[in-house]
Amino acid sequence: MAKKKKDRKIIVIFRKIIAIIANVLMVLLILVGIVVAVSVLPIRNNFKILSVMSGSMQPKIPVGSIVVIKPAQEYVVGNIVTFKNNSQRKKDDYTTHRIVDVQDASDSSKLYITKGDANDSNDSERVEPRRIIGKYLFQIKWLGYLLVYIKTLPGLILIIIIPSAIIVYEEFKKMHRETRELIKKRRKKKAKIIQPKIEKSTFKKKAVKHAKNH
Repeated sequence: MAKKKKDRKIIVIFRKIIAIIANVLMVLLILVGIVVAVSVLPIRNNFKILSVMSGSMQPKIPVGSIVVIKPAQEYVVGNIVTFKNNSQRKKDDYTTHRIVDVQDASDSSKLYITKGDANDSNDSERVEPRRIIGKYLFQIKWLGYLLVYIKTLPGLILIIIIPSAIIVYEEFKKMHRETRELIKKRRKKKAKIIQPKIEKSTFKKKAVKHAKNH
């Protein structure tokens, strides 16, 4: 009997821990979702959030980080910028590197020479101003892994669907428990009202019976 009670306590504690983790993950995902949703709105000079999955900017930007970038009026040597690559394979193919030099182009515009901090040489392509998405503001470590993983089917199931199911299940259990408690209270209240009536009726019957006997 004692063993069963102990096992039940362990199960209850385990469920509470799972529920707490699920709630924390859900809040985190909601916050990230809101920020990401705002970043994709067609607002002039709006900030953007991107995942960095290469080590070319280490140690400044570790692999698996997310970077927050924002368009600037001017880009100078030393700025870390995110720009579109001339890749035909991917629509959203970006690189986040540091500007190491600025050259004047033939059409009076500028060309930016970029380089990853961890790379030995400059990037082979010169970057035109139109390709620059924005300037690096700050980064959050490890969160890039989460964003990339969520885009996969296993990530969607593990990070969103399962925690959501656990939360719904726990809320359903709570509602069921509260409903049962409410029903019990109503039954007790009803019993308290009925009991005096029964006692009064019994007393009258006994009194009538006693009067007949006499």
